[in-house]
Amino acid sequence: MTGPETTGSKIRWGIFGSGGIARRFAQDMRFSRTGTLAAVASRTPENAQGFAQLFPGTKVFDDFNDLARSDEVDAIYVATPNALHKDHSLIAISAGKAVLCEKPFACDAAEAREVAAAAAAANVFCMEAMWTRFLPIMADLRQRIASGELGQMVHLEASLGFARTERPGDPITDPALGGGALHDLGCYGMSIAEFLLGPFQLEGGTVERSATGSSRTAAFVLRHATDGAAALSTISVSHATQMRNTLVLSGSQARVTLDAPFIQAGYGTLSPVRFAGDGAAPDSLRARLSDSLYGQKAKRMIRAVMPGHAKISAPFHGSGLQFEIDEVGTCLGGGRTISEIMPPETTISVLNALEKLDGSQASIS
Repeated sequence: MTGPETTGSKIRWGIFGSGGIARRFAQDMRFSRTGTLAAVASRTPENAQGFAQLFPGTKVFDDFNDLARSDEVDAIYVATPNALHKDHSLIAISAGKAVLCEKPFACDAAEAREVAAAAAAANVFCMEAMWTRFLPIMADLRQRIASGELGQMVHLEASLGFARTERPGDPITDPALGGGALHDLGCYGMSIAEFLLGPFQLEGGTVERSATGSSRTAAFVLRHATDGAAALSTISVSHATQMRNTLVLSGSQARVTLDAPFIQAGYGTLSPVRFAGDGAAPDSLRARLSDSLYGQKAKRMIRAVMPGHAKISAPFHGSGLQFEIDEVGTCLGGGRTISEIMPPETTISVLNALEKLDGSQASIS
């Protein structure tokens, strides 16, 4: 198909699903350079009608297949429960429509490979909607890493926890629908760690489950090979509590802390790394005072004006989903079926690691 980069026209989007993430996608469409909302279909027709009332001009289809075959739609955003992602992506691909599928892309790596293979065979664009990878601040971090500003990469620490009561039928928590903290939130940490530090090996992890088998809290460690040296990522996620929801990227020269929640960050702080021995001896009175409770408070107060500390600003309008929308538009305009920012092999590698964790009843190593 001819994309907006070559004709100036916009990609007409159809949405599978009418829940919260579908509404956020539709709301952020107004900030997109390349897309426009055209249609919606839902498992419950009444919900689709209600969605269309919120977004006037949206055509309602009673059936997913009918929407996919419509000449009024160029691309489809799959926003249905996780367990339906594979089947709904395949419906869109079989109709020749570009696919942006909400994370997690599929319930396991085998499903993801099936969808990716179908898209490749049909020469159709297909991408996981890991929207955080497309935020302006993530591009900023990649540039700082590439320039050497942070030094040799050493560690990434990410926490992501949003307390959510478990209930049957909830696609976020119900394991029968592909729910649970591991797939809902763990995929963010893994994907962003890969994006910033490169391919990884799962070194170990543990998952705490509810009586229904839903993953409520999980923690895991990744090892990355970066320029001949190893960097580690430690990631924790939870539906059982609220976490700090920050991301700290640490190098040998500087570290960056992204404001919470990091998956939607528009701001961060760059801080220098100072090694012991560069100033006061570790056992000196000055060093002990610096490490005391009062010393830590004082350092926080003056951090903003100390040399080397800087605020990173990359704000945006809306929720930030417009950037993944525009990535699809740019790829289609350039005749590409794969995004370099979110390629299928990365999606599959993340799902492989999630499977290893999800299949473990105890810690793995």
